[in-house]
Amino acid sequence: MLCTRAVSRLASGIGRTQWVTQYTYKTAAVGFLLQNQSYTSSSAPTGVVDSADKSKSSATDGGILKRVLNKVGFAPNTKARLKVASHLLYESVADKINYVAFFRDFNLPNTFNSWFLVTELHVWLLLMRSMAEGSETGEDGRFLRNCIVEAMWGDVNTRAKKLGANNPSRTRQQIETLSEQFQAALIAYDEGIMSDDRVLACALWRRFFEMNCTDYTQIERLVKYVRKQALMLDSLTRDQFITKPKVAWHDLDKCKI
Repeated sequence: MLCTRAVSRLASGIGRTQWVTQYTYKTAAVGFLLQNQSYTSSSAPTGVVDSADKSKSSATDGGILKRVLNKVGFAPNTKARLKVASHLLYESVADKINYVAFFRDFNLPNTFNSWFLVTELHVWLLLMRSMAEGSETGEDGRFLRNCIVEAMWGDVNTRAKKLGANNPSRTRQQIETLSEQFQAALIAYDEGIMSDDRVLACALWRRFFEMNCTDYTQIERLVKYVRKQALMLDSLTRDQFITKPKVAWHDLDKCKI
């Protein structure tokens, strides 16, 4: 699978990555970048064969236009496009995952920490798929992965500040703790997805259930859910995942054992 190959290339280096914990959403810029633009030429040839000078001028104009489009971020593989895609991908988690179903079916308390555990699991799945687009420094996959993490921490900070408005110092300490746990979770989940279901189940039990689950059917169900989501992401083309993100997460209620 693309995802598994990407994980195997990165597993040894995830722990060394320093995540950025502040990010400001640029809604207006995102909307601007997502607009469809069409460019047509107003010049029409005056004869059957254009002159060599006119052809040369047209090629030059086309080159200038291409450079301008690249500069403002309309080219399909620019960093600006990838940043837009990263926010859309993260929003597919924050806005579309049924958190209530997770709290109900896995006996999780309705707390900020439980929300983060569910979010973290799905963000990890996105990061794993991102690395299939290039895991080396400077490649699109690594850049997209970092942007998704930035988007997540921006959302975490916003939510945490609202909940802990009266004690910002404690809120900051809690976020630092979550950051350390997040990096450890990535390594554990990566090892689990590359191994058999027993290893993945242990990783989920230690992190997602926080070693507080005696109902093995719940763990088995979550393992099945993770494998199913990984296969879904692996089936997406680059266009479906990056250019025009279309992540249709499987419903937990439909994932039974």
